[in-house]
Amino acid sequence: MLNQTVIERIRQHDVLNVGVSLGFKGLSFRNVLHNCWEGFDIDLARAVAVAVLGDVGKIHYMPLQSGDRFRALRDGVIDLGSFNSSITFQRESESEVSFVHPMLFDGEVLMTPAGNLLEPVEQVKYTRERRIAAMRGSTTEENLKRYFGNLNLSCEIRLFDSPAQARQAYQLGECNIYCLDSYLLAGERAQLKDKEAHIILQDRISLEAMSPAVSSHDTQWLKAVTWIMRTLIEAENLQVTSKNILEMSQEATGYLRTFLYPSEQHCKNLGLRPDFIRAIIHQIGNYGEIFQRNLGKYSELNQERRDNNLWSQGGMLYSPLFI
Repeated sequence: MLNQTVIERIRQHDVLNVGVSLGFKGLSFRNVLHNCWEGFDIDLARAVAVAVLGDVGKIHYMPLQSGDRFRALRDGVIDLGSFNSSITFQRESESEVSFVHPMLFDGEVLMTPAGNLLEPVEQVKYTRERRIAAMRGSTTEENLKRYFGNLNLSCEIRLFDSPAQARQAYQLGECNIYCLDSYLLAGERAQLKDKEAHIILQDRISLEAMSPAVSSHDTQWLKAVTWIMRTLIEAENLQVTSKNILEMSQEATGYLRTFLYPSEQHCKNLGLRPDFIRAIIHQIGNYGEIFQRNLGKYSELNQERRDNNLWSQGGMLYSPLFI
């Protein structure tokens, strides 16, 4: 169909094609035992499927190498990129993609074996050797060059196409430092056989904002996914959870009712189901539930939210108003 919108294409095929990473525990990871994808990025994609198709199961996941991610979006191979990509000036100006609302604030850090430290000080300047494993096609290489250059330290950066390759090179000693965003690196460390022997250093290589991405050629789709993401944040701000959504929907007044029962015309303008907000919260939960389930206190990673708290709790998460 000529001039077919992304949402029309999704509904025609009755499936949401989602690009994900090659496998980062906590973010997007294929659970072989249960034959399903799990993680923070996966739950964001499931929220989009609910909002457009009304079904969390109508998703086709496509694992992509870092270097192929934005090309797949540009060419329409995928409808949504939920692969923990950093928002950067270069990517939006060159790749014909647009990032939606920032959903994860993080930064790149370094992990090294305890035996690679000259002194019991957990900083990179005290490391013996610096052969660094990093992901090809990510922002990491540029950030490492800048950071080590500022410290006047030499290093050798080795790039890999998948986290499995990078982790193996690190585990075998081919590399003695592993650099990733801190939440990702916590997941990689959890998979090491002797994880207690590996230290995540105090150095923070970068500060980055991560977001799902869409093609920049369909403004309706960009707006739709943006407001779906904001739904998760505003639900937590209003203390609406998967456990109380039915009760709060029945008793809602004022702004809470405006949020839970948006204008059908507004939903139609963006190609969203009129009950998308209530359905997302009921089936997936709010932002806090998603974070704690995949990255936080109810997950194997047990990470703090840090900047990923609501603005009212000292974090950087907020949503514009649903009015």
